[in-house]
Amino acid sequence: MSLNISEECRLAVQQNLARAAQRTNAVKAQLEQASRLQDFWERLIQYMEQDLCFHIAWWIEKEKALWDALPEGSPNIGKQLQEIAVAAKATCDTVKRRYPSLLEAACREANLPIDMESRHPRYTFEKGFFLLELNEVKGMAKLSDHEGRLELFPADIHTVIRMVQLHHQRVFGRNFDGPRFLKKLRKQYLQILKKENREDGDSIGIRQITARLGKNEKGFRSDEFLVDVSRLMEKGPFHVDGRKIDFQQTKDTNQGMLPAGGRGYINLILFGKE
Repeated sequence: MSLNISEECRLAVQQNLARAAQRTNAVKAQLEQASRLQDFWERLIQYMEQDLCFHIAWWIEKEKALWDALPEGSPNIGKQLQEIAVAAKATCDTVKRRYPSLLEAACREANLPIDMESRHPRYTFEKGFFLLELNEVKGMAKLSDHEGRLELFPADIHTVIRMVQLHHQRVFGRNFDGPRFLKKLRKQYLQILKKENREDGDSIGIRQITARLGKNEKGFRSDEFLVDVSRLMEKGPFHVDGRKIDFQQTKDTNQGMLPAGGRGYINLILFGKE
């Protein structure tokens, strides 16, 4: 049985619901703004405590629209932030003038050798496997390896060392089991041949293997795979199931992969008869 409620009553309930929704949305927006401001202040204090001048300058500039819109009641904070930004820029300018010597000293202390061929503002590590590029105008550093960009971050030297160490350990600090890795390559190779209805001994693109592993292996990273391939090429083993693995070189930098310490890109992989 239907309730005997007037249309006026029903309309009033709907209107109150709409007003409540508006208030909820307003409070949510205020909460989001307050959360962003809290994050801004927390990170700024963290960078100040660690004397990360490039991070401070980057962070204040990045969030300028946020602190420009600060509510009334904090009239001096804009002036104070400008003072912090000016101090950070002055320190950055001093560091930039001494950057090569400061970076070299920090790398020596961290036991992180810079390749002899390096020239400011481009530095390489591990025979060119890692590339560090500094943008002095923006105060940013970009870290890449043979498989592409890894990080983009403010160029404080402490952070540069930490980032290079992090990825160096991730890529080169793993144990390498040659026989196991060779069997994994062999398995992927055979599965691709089967899918394409081809014969054992045919060559396939090494990027086909990385594409397959990227879909099927959790946490797969192509630069780690590349270093394992490099280790296999250098130390072996080379024989499995009565077959010998062979890598073929290419000049196509898009289809190929450049091994760590290698002299040329490899593109095709096959297992030929012994």
